[in-house]
Amino acid sequence: MKKDLRFVYGVLSVLIFELVTCSASGQGLIKKNINDADYKLWSTMETKNISENGQWYTYSLSYEQGADTLFVKSTQKNKNYAFSGTLAGTFLKEKWFCSRNDQNELSLLHLPSGKIEITKNADNYSFTSDEKYLIIFLRTDKQKKIIIKPLDGSASYEIENVKGYAYNQKSNQLIYSKSVSYGCSVSILTIKEKFSESKIIESDNFNYTSFVWQQNAGSAVFSRSRTDVNTDSSAEVKELVYYKTDTQKMFVFQPDTTFDFDKKYVIKSETVSDMMISEDGKSVFFKIKGRNPKSEKAAKKIVQVWNADDKYLEPAEKEKDGSVKMPKTVVWWPEKNNFRILTDTVFSKLMLDTNRKFAITWNPVANEPQSNLHAARDYKTINLGTGQEQYFLKDFNYEVDKIALSPAGKYVTYFKNNHWWIYNIEKNIHTNLTAALQESFSVEDLDRGDGPLPYGNPGWTPDDQSILLYDRFDIWEISIENLKALKLTHGRSEKTIYRIRPVSNEQKLKGNFDGVTNAVINVNKSIIFQSKAENVNGLWWYKKNSSILPIILSKNKISDPVMALNTETVIYKEESFETPPRLILQEKKEKKAQTLYQSNSHFKHFNSGTSSVIHYRNRNGNSIKAALFYPANYNHEKLYPMIVHVYEKQSETVHDYINPSLYSGNGFNVSHYTNNGYFVLLPDIVYEFGNPGNSAVDCVVAATKKALEIVPVNPKRIGLIGHSFGGYEVDYIITQTNIFSAAVAGAAITDLISGYLYVSWNFNRPNFFQYESGQLRMDGSIFKNFLSYLANSPVYYADRVTTPLLSWAGEADRHVHYYQTIEFYLALRRLGKKNVMLLYPDQQHVLTDKEQQKHLTEYVMRWFDNYLSAKSNPEFIKVN
Repeated sequence: MKKDLRFVYGVLSVLIFELVTCSASGQGLIKKNINDADYKLWSTMETKNISENGQWYTYSLSYEQGADTLFVKSTQKNKNYAFSGTLAGTFLKEKWFCSRNDQNELSLLHLPSGKIEITKNADNYSFTSDEKYLIIFLRTDKQKKIIIKPLDGSASYEIENVKGYAYNQKSNQLIYSKSVSYGCSVSILTIKEKFSESKIIESDNFNYTSFVWQQNAGSAVFSRSRTDVNTDSSAEVKELVYYKTDTQKMFVFQPDTTFDFDKKYVIKSETVSDMMISEDGKSVFFKIKGRNPKSEKAAKKIVQVWNADDKYLEPAEKEKDGSVKMPKTVVWWPEKNNFRILTDTVFSKLMLDTNRKFAITWNPVANEPQSNLHAARDYKTINLGTGQEQYFLKDFNYEVDKIALSPAGKYVTYFKNNHWWIYNIEKNIHTNLTAALQESFSVEDLDRGDGPLPYGNPGWTPDDQSILLYDRFDIWEISIENLKALKLTHGRSEKTIYRIRPVSNEQKLKGNFDGVTNAVINVNKSIIFQSKAENVNGLWWYKKNSSILPIILSKNKISDPVMALNTETVIYKEESFETPPRLILQEKKEKKAQTLYQSNSHFKHFNSGTSSVIHYRNRNGNSIKAALFYPANYNHEKLYPMIVHVYEKQSETVHDYINPSLYSGNGFNVSHYTNNGYFVLLPDIVYEFGNPGNSAVDCVVAATKKALEIVPVNPKRIGLIGHSFGGYEVDYIITQTNIFSAAVAGAAITDLISGYLYVSWNFNRPNFFQYESGQLRMDGSIFKNFLSYLANSPVYYADRVTTPLLSWAGEADRHVHYYQTIEFYLALRRLGKKNVMLLYPDQQHVLTDKEQQKHLTEYVMRWFDNYLSAKSNPEFIKVN
């Protein structure tokens, strides 16, 4: 099997290191300090998958300076396999495993024997539903090809010169097109012991691509374009073909001749996800887009006109007025020879119910322009059979987790006025689900102005029988028939938060055109709950009408559970700041857990730090937490420097294992500092509306003083660092206190007045929403709270700064303009303060270039070393 040499060398270096250090372990293990050169030994582990009976599992290791690798291992025997350059794969029962690497090499592993077959140039693959074949789609510079490989080792079936294809799991059929001597043909291949192939089209006038099956294989739809037109996936598709498999009848959607189709549009078919067939096979959904005539030269734009009445900012043309240019969704009834455009320039967004009887559309721009991220929206249903339209929700304050379709398509779920509601689409009835319950289903301690926000709606039980909802602590099941509410957990009395942990695709939210459809969660089968209390994290088995049973309860971080389909077997990760993640297997019938794999096992040969949660109070008496990380090889008789990293709430990271690294998008890595002899403090911050700067000063200073009471930190050697909103907090804090001896602020907001009157280009929106109700929490516009904006802007207090500041930004930052960093730099320069500014060309809000990440990380460390440690070297500032 082909290996990536970088990965092999990386593994060898770890093995050699462990052999050398283990030779000393017989005389007592002598640990060494981690230096920068050792960081390459560390990898990041991700749990991937488990076979349906729990006998095999996969995980991946990603290296900063090596190839990502996928491992397949047995849970029962000492068998394991590695696939370099691979991050995912598929099990077929306990017998086969298939994966494809970044070089398009497909590996088929026979699990019992360990035999691996390699196929090059594999673009995609699928096991057949009868579990007897592997379908491989090959792509080379010269041609595309399908190989149907029998898993019993017999000869493969090959199809040459393929243009497009789709496989239907239910019928075990393959529909495909290929080039032939007379043009292009379309065939359906039934994959059984004896393959049966039927040709349905052959033509020298058309190419056929973009195949989509009806779910039950009763029909298929695909696109066609004339042979003299480029048929790459990016080309404009001219016509659609609908084929019924039972009657073998064919229907063609010909926009230019069959229908009175608007000449401004063409059929869009960049991906097959743009097309869909209803469950009953009677309707086809696809998208159209505006024509782009090659013959017409784009007129030179001599000016931009920014009108305050415009729905969107003028440069955001793709969104302007609901966008004439945005693709629109069309429904076509082939057998009725009819179609309807479902979305327009006003009601431009859409969801479809599961049965494709109704469309839900909404107008995202009716209430524009306004100051929030999203305007309030009007929603209506369209009966696809009759065309009747019905408004059912007006002026709804949209957030993605506030509205969704139920999985069976019977209801729209939405959160309004602090309650969960459902709307029965067919009956046109709204029902408040939580009105009779005492508990609050909106976030109780929300400290931002963009609420109210719900705790969540994780999904529905099968066939929309009941809905699952969260309050602050518990999980509820509410029957739709009688609104009977059942609390599945007792978290409120235990002060424990319970949540459902999705372990399958069915249990996850799904995209639905421009909206989402809720997950299906069958509480009559074993599902996984995750819990969080003050000092205990847990996973639990849950099945309705049975006792809730713990899988694991630990002070450590527990994450990423995956569960076998056919057995009550779960694999999860456990980690702490002191110990890297390990994979653990737990079977419900077994009491004892089994450690499957310890990542970064070489960690035990190095000195490491520890972590703890400390508690402090702000000026209002609020009890607040902070995560405190101790230096490696800590000596309580020694005075240490400390770095305080600020953002919002970070104490929950206290048990995260953090790989030491020089490659960080914001120049900061906790382990890098603890390895270099620093304490690191991450305080939570509680905010007052209209006063974010002073809130940060209050909490951060209080947390820092509390840390000084607990651990031996030199009060004259404390540094402060933050990025983005944290960078804003750093700049403001150093204008109000001198307890920090050095500071670093990245991509910071420094002038709330100029920042408010600028654009967040990531959203193509004015910054109003970020400042009024978002992170800045200013609780109103600059015109309502001008003095508060002024009082919370660091730049206007630059004369008070005594702390040496390193500031940095990316010149291509579209979230916080780098002019904000320049404003503060120029203010400090004019006042003769100590400030160095780093501007990174072509980098945005977070640095993505590896070389620039390393430069920033090393420069920040030298900055702090210069002011906080014995490694003072002012000359480094002059070094690029």
